Amino acid sequence: MYIDGVFSGGGIKGFALLGACEAIEERGFKFKRLAGTSAGSLVAALLAAGYTSTEMKTLVDELDLKKFLDTRKSVIPTALTKWLFVYWRLGLYKGNELEYWIREKLAARGVVTFGDLNPGSLRVIASDLTNGKILILPDDLPKYGIDPRTFPVAKAIRMSCSLPFFFEPVKLRSRIGNNIIVDGGVLSNFPMWLFDQENVK
Repeated sequence: MYIDGVFSGGGIKGFALLGACEAIEERGFKFKRLAGTSAGSLVAALLAAGYTSTEMKTLVDELDLKKFLDTRKSVIPTALTKWLFVYWRLGLYKGNELEYWIREKLAARGVVTFGDLNPGSLRVIASDLTNGKILILPDDLPKYGIDPRTFPVAKAIRMSCSLPFFFEPVKLRSRIGNNIIVDGGVLSNFPMWLFDQENVK
């Protein structure tokens, strides 16, 4: 039986979602459509790429979270540097390593862009601070003059996980200028409404 899955944010606690995925798999359910915010978007993307809960647990066990804390090299004292990064860049860490890791894991299953997934099978929530609105990826990309089929899934996950003041915001370049994109949990941490709007129960 096919069901829809929506995964909320919650930082490291988001990995607890793997237990729920395992229980769902044991009952014979399969996900047809997936959506997620922040850490939940990462789980949703891995599921959409074909990872099982057991395989995702293995990824987590092998994961060194410190790897994602990619700061810049500087001659300025460390304490001062961190505050300057927050002030000028709006984030202590760049977030590049997180995106690289996600891209590698998805590519291993043949998923690079949204065009590699079945249409409508994955939706990622981020927050567009420039316009003050929720950004649904890949659905809203045409509004920015971007072809959803060519947009990297890993970039979408990074956007959704860009926790303000921790990771730098992502600049989404569009035909109307640059848009500042941050963690989806800022505006919608549990996007159940995505499928409710389509009368899915």
